Amino acid sequence: MKKTLVETDLIGVSAEFQRVLQAARMVAATDASVLLRGGVGSGRCRLASEIHQLSPRRSKAFLVLNCAILDDLQPLLAADGGSIFLGDVDQLPLALQSGLLALLETGQLAGKALDVRLIASAGERMLERVEQGRFRQDLYYRLNVVPLEVPALSERGGDIPLLLKAFIREFARSHGRRAPQIGVGAMNLLKAYAWPGNIRELRNFAERMVILLPGQLIQPENLPAEMKSAPRSGSRGLFQLPEEGVDLNELEAEILRQALRLAGGNRSKAARLLKISRDTFLYRLQKFEVTE
Repeated sequence: MKKTLVETDLIGVSAEFQRVLQAARMVAATDASVLLRGGVGSGRCRLASEIHQLSPRRSKAFLVLNCAILDDLQPLLAADGGSIFLGDVDQLPLALQSGLLALLETGQLAGKALDVRLIASAGERMLERVEQGRFRQDLYYRLNVVPLEVPALSERGGDIPLLLKAFIREFARSHGRRAPQIGVGAMNLLKAYAWPGNIRELRNFAERMVILLPGQLIQPENLPAEMKSAPRSGSRGLFQLPEEGVDLNELEAEILRQALRLAGGNRSKAARLLKISRDTFLYRLQKFEVTE
């Protein structure tokens, strides 16, 4: 069952998802540390598992640890020779960060040799935690060898029908029920919905529909209130694409520059103007080589 979930969650044809998936599969062949950035429920753990399954360590253990509740690094010893996924590594207690740094630098933990590959995930405010001294800067750079930004489901609109169909099929089989169908009107609303819970929220929705409406045609009235109120496609946007098109990278870089100018160089304020986190703003400044 676990294998099925991994394969299902990695379905997607959108350019945003395919870029990060291709990069993940390229880095899988190496032992480089990977830092997965993205929202809660965006599929970071599934992507980490894919990296492990395609790596030379695939026959060894894949250990998943939640750093927010980790009070000892001893569990890492169980993955010798394999891979470790450190979920929410930015929440790792400061007292444990020196031990993790020592492991990355010396290959030893508590005086014992440990051969592992580290894959970590972090929230949107990681750089802020580094600046506040709540996360060691040297550890951040050791983990951030290959940063991958996992796109939110709202950025993968074209993938929603594919994922939903796969999830419904999976849950219909596991619950022994007939798979419901999604009507056109309902699907349009689902594609317009923001999905703040990302793939996890979509999975939960699919399971709910299989249980409550087996074999039925799902219409807009069957959707939760928050999904029925999603803005419909075709509404007037904030930007009108010219017929000749634009260079998207240059457009985003220019928007970043304008936000910085409006904020008087204050990066936190500039991030708020763009309604993104400060860490995401800093990442995009670096990505597009934008200087003040």
